[in-house]
Amino acid sequence: MSMIEMALNDVACSSCLGKIKKGIKRHRGIEKVSILSGSGKISINYNEDIIQLEEINRTVYKLTTRTFD
Repeated sequence: MSMIEMALNDVACSSCLGKIKKGIKRHRGIEKVSILSGSGKISINYNEDIIQLEEINRTVYKLTTRTFD
């Protein structure tokens, strides 16, 4: 299992972070998603045999874009 921390500097409200967290967790291969309070970051534990980092990055980008539309 691998872990990545991602900064979501443009996401300020906890409701938006919750929507993003929920959306990420839906993907196969994602083991755990944690919001790092007060830092504007999320921590994602994932199985690299099932999901690749590029796919996670695309997913987070799409989710943040949808959240603000």
